[in-house]
Amino acid sequence: MRRRKSENMNNPKILHCCKDVVFFGPDGAGKTTLAQDLVGYFRANGRRSRICWMRGRHSLAFMLAQIFTRLGYYRTIKSPDGSVSFDVFDPSLLPKIRRLWQFLEFISILPWIITRFYLPKALGYVVVSERYVVDTVVYLGYWLGEDTLLSFLSRVLLSFVPRDSFLIHMDAETSVLLQRRFDDVITEDYIVFQRKAYKTLARSLNALTIDTTSSGAEENFQRILQYIGSPSCGRR
Repeated sequence: MRRRKSENMNNPKILHCCKDVVFFGPDGAGKTTLAQDLVGYFRANGRRSRICWMRGRHSLAFMLAQIFTRLGYYRTIKSPDGSVSFDVFDPSLLPKIRRLWQFLEFISILPWIITRFYLPKALGYVVVSERYVVDTVVYLGYWLGEDTLLSFLSRVLLSFVPRDSFLIHMDAETSVLLQRRFDDVITEDYIVFQRKAYKTLARSLNALTIDTTSSGAEENFQRILQYIGSPSCGRR
């Protein structure tokens, strides 16, 4: 894990004010790099910190998705360059279980929320979420329909984001995201949906938005340090 040199090193406002940091945004926007750098920054300055990652199809939902895929309820997804393909369970092929599937995803992710976010938080770690429940909501919106973004269960999931956490929305132009993930199993319509949904949620959650289309990782890292070291110290 890299440790970036920064003009904000040892800034007490950052090291003592920051609670948790929640990144979200489309695939390829740069969340992984910055989350790892931020954890390295905290650790280098004596703060215990760890990365949290979750999105969808965990535990029970994962096992059931595997079964449905073998039964033929899947969609074949290819990477932008066509070199890789993967069969993924598509719940839209079973419309009668649409609401049930959302509930299964909800109960499947609850243990992850407790053990990978709230338990480390209770133990004194600064939790830096590369992906968290915001991403779960968008993931389910893509597979189950855009209307699920406003569903009751989606609102419950978003309630697991602590009010004093820092929310950072990462984004980039669609063509740039596809270029960065050219060999990944991802589709253009998924990226387009992600960008639209994340922008909507970023506004409602009052998150900082960083467009990484033309900005470098070091510049973005500095912006994040300035943000979490600001006098407001968390979202309102």
